[in-house]
Amino acid sequence: MDATTPRKARARATVPTVAPTTYDDFRQPVDRLCDGIPMLVDFDHGGEQLERRFLDFAAGAVYALSGHIERIAPHAYLLVPSGVDLPPEDVHHLRERHLARRHSPAPGISVRRF
Repeated sequence: MDATTPRKARARATVPTVAPTTYDDFRQPVDRLCDGIPMLVDFDHGGEQLERRFLDFAAGAVYALSGHIERIAPHAYLLVPSGVDLPPEDVHHLRERHLARRHSPAPGISVRRF
């Protein structure tokens, strides 16, 4: 395999998820991207303004690193570094996992069904 051959990403479950809540949290996903690790960035609880700021920040970093950003669900973005190939079925799995988590109660909250 040479430098131009895309690497297969590791197993589905190893794509880390980060949920930034402040501007200071933006660095971690971009640092991971620089290390060749795809990241799922979740803004379900971060707010619209923070999400827009992150997308501006990440777009510049992803462009400079020749990677790409894919919106996989409302308020969830997959950052993929250059040279990493995520198969469509893995992206689908990440999307489904994220959507299932969105519809689950927060930890420590019980849900009563009537």
